[in-house]
Amino acid sequence: MISNNMMYRYFLLLILSAFSSSLFAQNLAYNANHSYPICGSDSTKVVTSAIHPPNSFLKSAVLPLSLAVAGGIIESLPSNAVFGKERIKQQVQDQLNGFRTSADNYLQFVPIAAMFGLNLSGVKSRSDLLNQAILTTKSELLVSTIVFSMKALIHDGRPDGSDNHSMPSGHTAQAFASATLLDMEYRDTNPWISVSGYLCATATGFFRVANNKHWASDVFIGAGIGIASVKLVYLTHQYRWGKMPSAVLVPTIFQNGGGVAFAMKF
Repeated sequence: MISNNMMYRYFLLLILSAFSSSLFAQNLAYNANHSYPICGSDSTKVVTSAIHPPNSFLKSAVLPLSLAVAGGIIESLPSNAVFGKERIKQQVQDQLNGFRTSADNYLQFVPIAAMFGLNLSGVKSRSDLLNQAILTTKSELLVSTIVFSMKALIHDGRPDGSDNHSMPSGHTAQAFASATLLDMEYRDTNPWISVSGYLCATATGFFRVANNKHWASDVFIGAGIGIASVKLVYLTHQYRWGKMPSAVLVPTIFQNGGGVAFAMKF
């Protein structure tokens, strides 16, 4: 007979494994089925066009939707249910015995910092630095809008009772958005770069539960929001391919005089 404590240890391992293995599997599936374009960064020379097959939206939606559904199930279960959010919270706190860390405040940004750092170091990426900056800005705006809107509408109390802005987990949404940005840019260069980003994101989600700041359901739904937001931004992004505005001044001569013609290309 398996004890409750042992059962929940297995459950927590399952959460970590589910995030890591499913995201890694998704990465391998994309590598097998898609030939993603590589647009050279400032220090590389490869430039190709972006092509999204018609079913990209559906394939991109599978994982974030699965995470959101899992979070919804955990959220909706009765408080005394085996995998209900309150039972999970209680067992996590009992097992960790007051463990607290601030690592989640920093881990959420590690993948996005790595993305820009690799680009500036000359590692081949899907997009150049300009497009990376635009994609990141749009992704951050979308994630923030969804997360803060949901927090304001749902008013779910945190496990520690500190406020009513628990659902969804903003830290986790940010972490998985960062990891997905890193994945989209470097999955063709080295799949282990993608894996490392998702491991950071998974650790962030776990620490939010361990710190008693979020329910497990908040974390699953936050992860789905982060991934879905970045996927949507990439699928709808109009690539500028590193072209910056350029201006030209041309001396001109007319019949009755001269001047300077000015032209700018965007």
